[in-house]
Order: sequence, then C-alpha cells, then structure tokens
Amino acid sequence: MKPSATSRRRTVRASAVGALALVAGVLPGAGSQAQEQRTRLTADYACAFPSGTRQIEVELSGRFPEAATAGQPVRIGEIHADVTLPQRALEKLLPAGTESVTSEAELTVQVAQGGSSADARWDGLAADATPVPAQQDLSLAHRGSVPPVTAARGGELGFTAGALALDVTPAAEKPGGEQPTGGEPGEKPATTLPATAPVRLGCRPADGQELLLATVRIGGPTDGADPSAPPGPSGSPGPSASHERPEDEQDAARRRSGLDVGAAQLPPAKPCEQERPTGELDRSKLPEPPPGIPVRESPIGGIHWCAVPVAVSNVYKLRGAMVINDPRDGATTANLLIQKEWAVGPGYNQLRHLGELDLPDARATFLDFDFMPVSAEIEFTSSPMTIVTVQRGSSSPNYTTIYLSQTLRMHDVEVNGVPLDVGPRCRTSRPIELELKGKQPEYEVLKGGILRAKFEIPPFTGCGTGGEDLDPLFTASLSGGGNYLKLVQGPPCLMRPGGLGCVAPPKVPELPK
Repeated sequence: MKPSATSRRRTVRASAVGALALVAGVLPGAGSQAQEQRTRLTADYACAFPSGTRQIEVELSGRFPEAATAGQPVRIGEIHADVTLPQRALEKLLPAGTESVTSEAELTVQVAQGGSSADARWDGLAADATPVPAQQDLSLAHRGSVPPVTAARGGELGFTAGALALDVTPAAEKPGGEQPTGGEPGEKPATTLPATAPVRLGCRPADGQELLLATVRIGGPTDGADPSAPPGPSGSPGPSASHERPEDEQDAARRRSGLDVGAAQLPPAKPCEQERPTGELDRSKLPEPPPGIPVRESPIGGIHWCAVPVAVSNVYKLRGAMVINDPRDGATTANLLIQKEWAVGPGYNQLRHLGELDLPDARATFLDFDFMPVSAEIEFTSSPMTIVTVQRGSSSPNYTTIYLSQTLRMHDVEVNGVPLDVGPRCRTSRPIELELKGKQPEYEVLKGGILRAKFEIPPFTGCGTGGEDLDPLFTASLSGGGNYLKLVQGPPCLMRPGGLGCVAPPKVPELPK
C-alpha cells in the first residue's frame, strides 16, 4: 500500500532525528564510519629556517574511505598534521620573548590513479595558540578539513604526501611581556606596536621515504579498465584535484596525463552595479593609526570599481562544502569604493575601502547527517563590507582584512530527496561575523587573489511548521566553530562615470580548490 504524505513526512523527520543522534554520538551506529580507514604516516622534512635548513618530524593522519564509486566525490575526514620544530631553530624564527604562536599548514598531496596524477593543495590546516616552551622543542597540532577528490574510472586511487608549508605567527607583545588586545593587521590594536607578521617555512620531504598516506579502491562500471587509457568522449579522465599552475600549462598537462584538472569555460559575470555603494564603513573595525598620522577622506567619496568574488565554504560538522557565488551560473559582482579614506605617514600606510555584495542563493548538498543526503537552498543577507589594508614599513607586505556579517536562511530543504517543510523563517539566530584575511602578494585589492576566514555558525531559529520545532536539529547538525571559507577575488575593473559601465568586463575567477 502506498504510504500517505503524512507518513512519508514522519519517516523523513524520524530519519533526520536518528541521524542527528548519530552525529551527537548518542547512538553507537556504524553508518559510514564502518567503511573508513584511519591512516598515519610519520615522515622527516627538510625545512628552510632563518638559521638554515633543518630536519623536522611530521606526523600526518586522517580518515579516508576504504572504497568509493567512480564519478562520485571521495570525501576525506579531518586531516591532522602534527609538527615538531626543534628548539635550536626557534631563536631566529621567533622574536625574543615570544610566549605563544599560532600556525597554519599547507600540504601538497599527489593524487594518482594508474599512470595519471594531479596535485591537491590541502591548506587551512590550523594550529591554535600554542605556548612556546622554554628550552624545549615546539609541537604544533594542525587540524582541518580538505576538499573531496573525484575519480572518473575504477582502480586504486593513491594519496601521497608532498611539500609542506607552515605560516607561523608569533603573538605580539608589549614591553615587559604584557599582551596587546589585537595583533593582526586590520584589527584595532590596544597599542601602536607593529603587528607581528607570520613567518613562512617551506619544507620538502627527505629523500628515500615511503610517503603513501592512503589508497582508496574506486569501483563502478569501469572496473577492470586500464586507468591510464584515454577517456571516451563522455568520460571525465582520472582524478580531479587542486593545482596552482598557469592556465596554458594546465591544458597541456591535462592533454598529456588524461586528468580532469582544468575548468570549463565560465559564463560572463552579472553586470556591474552602475550606482556607487551607499553603505557606511563599520567604524568599530577600523584600526587607529599611530599618533601624528591623520585620517583623510576622499573628496569624491572613493573610486568606483567592480570585481567578481567566488568562494567555497567547508562546514565542519557535515564534512561537506558549499559553493558561494558559483561562477558556473554567472557570478554576481561586488560593488566597490576604493580609497574612501586613508591614513599615510612615515612607516605606515592604511587604506579603507567599502564594498557591497548581494549574493545569489546557494544550493548546498551534504553527505547526509552522516548517512543520509540533505540539501537546501541558502539565502544570504549581507552587511556592507569594510575593507582595510595596512602596511607597516616600506619593505613590509600589505595585509588586507574584509569585515562583513551574513545571516543565513534555509529553504527548499530535502532529506533523502523528500521535501522537509522548515517554514519561511528558518535562519541563523544572529549574523555570522566574517573576517577574511589576505596578504600580499597572494592578495591585493586592485589585483585580486585569495582570502581566507574561519567562522562560527550561530544556532538556528524559526525552523519548522505546524508546531514542530526543528531548531535543535539544524543547530546540532550545522552550528558551531571550525568552519572555513576560502574566497578568490578576480581583478577589479574601473567603472566609468555617467553609467557607461566598466572599462573592461571583470574577470571571473575559478573556484578555489
């Protein structure tokens, strides 16, 4: 007998609540965890310290599926990179008196299947503030989620560790060891001391090591086929992973290896806004310049520009990613007023810009609540963007921080393909506060580039209809910290006066990997 709509709805809600229990660790169900393999690799790396090249020990670990299906994402669990920096190398690495550091790691991983391979860049692996021990080695525990990889054919898919980069940031100190309340460029400091910049360590694996992290068995209709053979007309060749090569090299490499490492031709972005931004800078986010350096306002209120930002956001609890302002759908443009204010003086340069961005809805599909597919449309309500660039010293790089807040509303929710009515007001109880950070040369406002942010998703409110309260379901499954946003801004274009539009159409960047 065909079940009624009411019974189907009850089944969906009951399944979702059961999934929630698994996420919360209440039930001992196996779910997808039974098909996981936990891997661990200890390797020696040679790193270029300020005092010279030294060898360090790195322990890499993570959760990989034992098997996956061709054409479907291979979703990887949280990756750990535990690094030990020798005490004798810290003296020239850290300023005298440094009491603690934070760190971010970026690991290059070769993804290979048969005779094809591609490099994935797993960045955003973060280590929280760690005290610097006296006369001892410094241990940094990096953690983070990484994007999935897709293999189009059957066969063994191998993940091999490669180069490692560390951005180690010493905590800034006042004389006498007192900590200021803000040490990052773009944040309002309690003193006028220069903010401490991160120090990058480039590391390469020592020779003669076996660096295979994991092997995943890829099954599907192409099982038994030669994975190194060229794909058919409708096939996507080999594993898809991240890379940082110029476009012409990407195309050549794709032809040589048969890998799907390139991007499809992107449609043009939505037209730029003809009207100048009308919002205001968030004064609470603006850093105070050093004494004697005044803040000046542009007599024309800033220069009108237009740029295209696209982003991928990883949601920690669901181990899934969401595309924001998808360039494949014709991305929306950001409306910018550049150099609205500035404070420039000896050894100091601060520029303040204003931005506005009306994001389109994003469709997010997550691999369940650990075993059931859940998808939803996400509506964004954003504040104006306060953009601050700071340079301290003529030889120092520019640091950029973009401040904005966003409220998320979920609608058109489906659980396992069945609609779940969450009502029209299912949203975060307060805005998400974002601080996107970039550093020259990886990012400049007038050149574009990569910005990153870690953020917390607030609890949800207003979810459910007919007296059913679904707030606890979405709060337990989505809300919390550990989330990561990576944004790529394309080069901006200068808007001509009189409503004539951009001098040239803004470039649409590819999605970050």
